[in-house]
Amino acid sequence: MDPKKKTVGFVPDHDADTTTSPGGSNNTSTVNSPVSAFSNTPDLNNTTNNNSTTSTPNSAGSAPASSQPRSINTSGARSSYEPMKSSYEEQWGLTPTRTQKTASPRDGSGFPAKEQGAGSHKKENKVKTSGLGIQANAGSASTDGPQSSTSSAGPASAGGPPSSGKGGSQKPSAPSQKSMTKAERRELQEKQKAEKAARVSAGLPASGKKAAQVLNQPNSGFSPNPSKSLATSFPGAEAEKAIAAAESTGQTRRREKLTKEIGLFAHLDPPKFANTALAPKDLHPAVVHAGLQMAQFKICGANARCVATLNAFRKAIQDYQTPPNTTLSRHIQTYLNPHISYLVTCRPMAVSMGNAIRYLKYEIGKNLELPDEDARALFVEKIDNFIRDRITMADQVITSLGLQKIQDGDVILTYARSSVVQGLLLAAHAKGIKFKVIVVDSRPRFEGKQLLRALAAAGVPCTYVLLTAIGHVMREVNKVILGAHSLLSNGALYSRAGTAVVAMSAHERKIPVIVCCETYKFSERVQLDSFVQNEIGNPDELVNDQNNNFGHSSTRCHPSVRGANSGDAASAAAGAGVLTGWRESRDLKLLNLLYDLTPSEFVTVVITEVGLIPCTSVPVILREFLPMMQQ
Repeated sequence: MDPKKKTVGFVPDHDADTTTSPGGSNNTSTVNSPVSAFSNTPDLNNTTNNNSTTSTPNSAGSAPASSQPRSINTSGARSSYEPMKSSYEEQWGLTPTRTQKTASPRDGSGFPAKEQGAGSHKKENKVKTSGLGIQANAGSASTDGPQSSTSSAGPASAGGPPSSGKGGSQKPSAPSQKSMTKAERRELQEKQKAEKAARVSAGLPASGKKAAQVLNQPNSGFSPNPSKSLATSFPGAEAEKAIAAAESTGQTRRREKLTKEIGLFAHLDPPKFANTALAPKDLHPAVVHAGLQMAQFKICGANARCVATLNAFRKAIQDYQTPPNTTLSRHIQTYLNPHISYLVTCRPMAVSMGNAIRYLKYEIGKNLELPDEDARALFVEKIDNFIRDRITMADQVITSLGLQKIQDGDVILTYARSSVVQGLLLAAHAKGIKFKVIVVDSRPRFEGKQLLRALAAAGVPCTYVLLTAIGHVMREVNKVILGAHSLLSNGALYSRAGTAVVAMSAHERKIPVIVCCETYKFSERVQLDSFVQNEIGNPDELVNDQNNNFGHSSTRCHPSVRGANSGDAASAAAGAGVLTGWRESRDLKLLNLLYDLTPSEFVTVVITEVGLIPCTSVPVILREFLPMMQQ
């Protein structure tokens, strides 16, 4: 045998073509394996024995014996059968999705793929695979076989995987989510969210493709945030940390300066301000006007807000024009939904408003087959009946029942202003009952002054104090009458902030606490404290309260305290308030909660249109009486 030619392997029934490389280097024996008729794919029954091994001549010039015939191209190129087998695996989805074990050419057992490096030192080649391809670790030599999807620089074989075009290396394919575990998919989603947030924070589009287009166009006129360069300089999590660090001194501080959120109440909606520019154009003017008045607190109180909402909806229904190919009964609810959303954007919806709107939708759903004019008249009538029966007549019944609890010589304490309580006290005075009223009020809205004005005009003896003096005046009181924003299912009283303090003080002194509340204000909601659900008012009302306090704001300082002359106009203008620039203070935050929660044990009795009940009977009223009232 020619010493320059060494037969490395032999396959029965097939010829082995041996080629001699110049210089007497190791030669290659390529096996011509039989090929099936489908896409030039090899016969897999014979490919098991067609694996290749490297043969290195020993010092004696003879090749070491091999237990199985095998061929290899020492230049690092693929054997002739390997591109076709790779094409077969890709065609039929046989590409492994995890680290696979190859069949041993010795005994057929599975073992990790090995490669033989320089100096005959064997090094394990850990193969990283994905659902779309296989990628070897950097620094490992190319191996022949179906487990290697990357090759050395050079022309790609026909049917093999495509190369990236730069040096003949293949770009690693992205892993398929189908081959990932649930934890890996979640990690990928979190990473994508972080990258998206980093792009948005940097002033780039949220889409990665659009952000790349913006960055590739330097003359596009795009003005990035100062942290944009950080996003392009650091990959992944480092970019997010860099952007967060940059924004902590800029945008974040500006946002905190505007919102001044308090962490304990961060889950509540911030104060809302009416913005007609963002409202839909087809809103009825009556609804827009009602929303603006509610946002400015010109319409305040559960009953007043509910009546204003229903009156606005009545005008909207009367002026509504039915679109073609539909009926009023089926389209009116779609028409009213934007109006309801607008009212919510002006101010959070009251419980009374929500119950009234649900009642109106209930009546609309019951009458879907009526003609347009009949449906219009019916809905307007239902709105008028709700206002008459559930609000006006209910208040009159509550007043008649409350008169039984007021006697001559009583000293009645009330807090803030309730339209039902005001009507009860005026009716008792008109009946000739001699009693005295103590009106307790608090900042920032000072609603008790409106009640004080009405009682004083009627000739009722009154005393006006702030909430801070509740402990002093409670010694003279023998009854406490309060209003309610809502009564919750667990018996808790949801009312104006400060009501809980008044009820607790009366309960400590064994003074009965009477609550006047209509049944349409009952709610199925359960609440244990004022932190779960509440409404945050404008914090500037705690500072700029001169309009509510008749020009005598408690936040102002006397000129003598500031050391200024009384005739100095500039000093008088500068004395607008000691907290005028509170938003500029880094460590100062103001909180203006509008409501609080009074536990049921502080309430003695509740006067409703269905009688005098304990506050714990709210679920019974909701279950038994309300369905009958809706019929």
